[in-house]
Amino acid sequence: MQMVGAANTREGAVWLTETNQGYALTSMGSFSPSDAEKGMLYFLSKTPSQSSRILIDSLKRPVHTALADLNGDNFFDFVTCEFAKWTGKLTWWKNDGYGNLRPNVLRNMPGAIKAYTHDLNKDSLLDIIALFGQGDEGIFAYYNEGNDKFREERLLQFPPSYGSSFFDLFDYDGDGDLDIIYTNGDNADYPPINKPYHGIRIFENNGNSQFKEVLFYPLQGAYQAIPKDFDQDGDLDIAAISFFPDFQQRPEESFVFLENQGDWQFKAQTFPQNNLGRWLVMDTGDLDKDGDLDILLGSLTLEVIPDLGLVDQWIAKGIPFILLENLKK
Repeated sequence: MQMVGAANTREGAVWLTETNQGYALTSMGSFSPSDAEKGMLYFLSKTPSQSSRILIDSLKRPVHTALADLNGDNFFDFVTCEFAKWTGKLTWWKNDGYGNLRPNVLRNMPGAIKAYTHDLNKDSLLDIIALFGQGDEGIFAYYNEGNDKFREERLLQFPPSYGSSFFDLFDYDGDGDLDIIYTNGDNADYPPINKPYHGIRIFENNGNSQFKEVLFYPLQGAYQAIPKDFDQDGDLDIAAISFFPDFQQRPEESFVFLENQGDWQFKAQTFPQNNLGRWLVMDTGDLDKDGDLDILLGSLTLEVIPDLGLVDQWIAKGIPFILLENLKK
């Protein structure tokens, strides 16, 4: 591996999106819950001689940014998720093509976790779909009505205790409509207690953006789930991580591979070294270019309540990431 560039950012570089010219990098400004306006969106050029520049500053603990041309003017616009603590928001930023970004607040509430752009109602305009936690939990659609106007509609509502942590759009049933995979498992309570409703859920789209829960897999502290055909047998498996597993009774659930045995019945597996980190993020890709999907896990060493000595163990013997190589090919 060879480093081709570097840039200084504030605390918490959490999301990177590639474009033809470079990378849009989201920096939280603070890992801890905060309303301080320390978050930023940077642009890192692929040209080594060009320094990084700030696209948006004074964000309140942003955790995700989506890029898309939302109004058809051939310029990338941005959708920022400011999770914050009490005063966050979801905003789309109109790019005028001259280096100016104008904010348009879609939802003036904290807890924005992730946003995607997709033509959900098939009217040839890109809509925005976003997940919120932090009290008023749910998944919201922002339908593009043209002329830079968006209409909000709640797709799914969850109880305020759910601890929403992740969602993605995928075709669950092969009908061409995008369904939803969702995890809830945020459990940074004082002290945290096990919650039987934590886990992985799939919501099926009936074709009119009405969603019904069709699968629930319990997983304490679930933080992310990726549905892919890892074993290449024609159906979708699920790779999942938990940032808040039951460390006393079931620590092995920090990473779970759910092999689809048919009809969405799963065989759960993990790997022996899963205790070498506390897995906060996960991604997949054919990293060794052998024709199958590998899995990459990233760890964040954070205290465990009650104290089981795990933080000391992770500091002494843990590693920041693990690559799980798929041996299918």
